[in-house]
Formats: sequence, structure tokens, C-alpha cells
Amino acid sequence: MKRILLLSALVVLVFIGSVSAQTINDLSAQVGKGIRFKTDDDLFYLKFTTRIQTRWDFVNGLDNSAADAYFENKAWVKRSRLKFDGYFLNKSLVYKIEYDVAGGYVRDALFKYKKDNFELWFGQGKLPGNRERVVSSGNMQMVDRSIFNKNYTLDRDAGIQLHHKFNIGKAIVYDRWAVSSGNGIRNNDYAPGVSLTGKLEVLPLGDFSSKGLYKSADLAREETPKIAFAGYVNYNAAAYKDRGQVGSVIDGEADLLNIGGDFLLKYRGYSLMIEAATRSVTDDNEFVYDADNEIIDAFYTGFGANIQTGYVFKNNWELSGRYAFTTPNETDFHDKIKDYTIGVSKYIIGHNFKFQSDVTYREVVAGQNSIITRFQMELQF
Repeated sequence: MKRILLLSALVVLVFIGSVSAQTINDLSAQVGKGIRFKTDDDLFYLKFTTRIQTRWDFVNGLDNSAADAYFENKAWVKRSRLKFDGYFLNKSLVYKIEYDVAGGYVRDALFKYKKDNFELWFGQGKLPGNRERVVSSGNMQMVDRSIFNKNYTLDRDAGIQLHHKFNIGKAIVYDRWAVSSGNGIRNNDYAPGVSLTGKLEVLPLGDFSSKGLYKSADLAREETPKIAFAGYVNYNAAAYKDRGQVGSVIDGEADLLNIGGDFLLKYRGYSLMIEAATRSVTDDNEFVYDADNEIIDAFYTGFGANIQTGYVFKNNWELSGRYAFTTPNETDFHDKIKDYTIGVSKYIIGHNFKFQSDVTYREVVAGQNSIITRFQMELQF
């Protein structure tokens, strides 16, 4: 709570300072676009947005023995965010702050310099990794991200990024590069390693409508087919979490290599996304040993993929489906899981105000299978 109050006070001070120095000539508010204002000399612009996701999850554990079967439910606020972004001095100097109210920590804190087709980022934000993670959690076509994303995402990190865009005929090409700490944004500490990331993305049929390249579901109902191919590589030296930037802190260090790619198709309400990735250890330090040289833990290595598709009807109801799996190398420490999911969404004001539900059959090798049912409401202001 103290962090929230301090952050709110900072925003108020910035607002008061800008108002005292300049006259505001543009003040507006709209669902999904937040509260926006800028000074009359156009040297300062701020957009404040907030969003919440409230959920109710039900889990039925399935087992041949009635004694081992179980039922659990949880009603909770999965996400609650405060976001501030805009520019200052000129439109090339951009800032972004995102605070996680539910978790109590800063997710994004970025300064960006934009010039022509280049963007230089400095600070904490999402790495150029798998598509499902780069898509905001507020723009998903299902209640939440997949089991693939949980185990193979790069997520966020602090450092420097360079984003570049160019054209080859009608095709659009993005290349993105990052040098970061490799420690992630939670449970991070001083460490000897560094993380290097590179991603190349190609849109051979031109750009998507309404920023649909990184929004799930084809709400824009693309009039012509739009596709995107992407591939990325991340090398995280001396990682001390079992999944690199994310995961559990374990008593060891390893050099992790994460290679992944994805494909996206949208056309007239139909969407298809396929993504896959593999993680390996390059320095033979996959296991963690105790004083007696016994294996007590292992880094998360293996292969996973996610395939999800959906169709948005003209009344803005969507039916979607997903198949996702993870196949870890060391099954003594990590579960091999397959998820089969069917989802239904109703978009009232696009992704800004929607109701979603899905049902997943989770198959756990050498474990207990389960049925997971989830209901969610999303509101972005």
C-alpha cells in the first residue's frame, strides 16, 4: 500500500508541476484509452490507464481412486494494473510505467527514444520473445496464457533494447535486439551473467489492422489475409533461476540457450497462432548438487509448443481452442503436461471490456489429471 501511495503522489506531483508551467489544451477520457492530457506547447503528454481482471477458477482433480480425487475453487483478482505513458520535450522521447497493484511491484519502467524506424529502449520491460508473452494480458483471446508460455517465456528484464523496422517491397521486417541483466524483475540480485536476445519478424503481406500484430483474436476482421513469421534466440549466461529470467531461484548457475519461433494468421474474424521453443543448458550445469554430491534440483530444459485458434462472429462472440504442451528433459523435477482448452469470449468494447470463460483438460504424465474451468471479466479504462 505504501508503494501505491508513493506512486500516486509522484504522478500527482508531475501533473501539478506540468500544469503550473503550462496550460493544458487537451484533456479527455475514454474507455480503453484512459485519461489523457497534454500541454499547449505539446512538450508534455500523459496517458493514464488502469485495468482489472477478476476471475473465478474451479479445479477438479481426476483419479481412479475416489479418495485421491479433489475439488478446489478460487475467486480472485488476477491482475490489477496502473499504466502511465506519454512523451516529454518532444514526441521522440517516450516513457512508460506499469505498476502491478495486485502483486505490489513495478512491471515496466522504460525510457524510449524514437527516430524514424529506430527505437532505443532503456529500462525494464518485455524482452522480444514469444508472441503470447509480448501480447498484453489484457488483449488475450482466452482467460490466460498457456502452459507453454509459463515454462518457456523470456518475460521481462532490465537493460537496453534496439528495435528497427524496414520494408522489402510490400513486406515489413522487424529486427529487435536486447542486452539485459538476465535476472528478470522479481527475486533479482547482483549476478555475474548477462542476457543477449535477438528476434526477427516478417510480415510478407503487409501490416495488420488496429495494431493486430500483437493482439489476440481478429476483432478487426482483416479484409485480406495477414500473416507474420518470427524467430528469436536468447542466451542467458550464469542464470540462477530455473527458467532464466523467471522461475524459482535455485542454488546453482547455468548458461541457458532459448530458441523459439511463432506464426500468426488473421483473416475475416479467423485467427491462428502457433509458437514453439526449446531451452537447453550449454555448460553442462543442468543439475544442482548438495554437499554429498546428490542431485537436488535441475534447470528447466526441454521443448514446448502452443497452438491456438479462434473465430470472432459478427456479434463479437468468439469460439476458441488451444492445444499446448511442455516436455521437460528432467521429469523427476518438472511435470510433462498437455492441455486441451475450449474458450468462449464476448467482446463488448473490444478487449477493453469483455467476458471470457474456458475449460481445460490437463493431462499430467505420472501425475493426476484435472479439469480446470475459469471465468473472467476484463475492464480497461
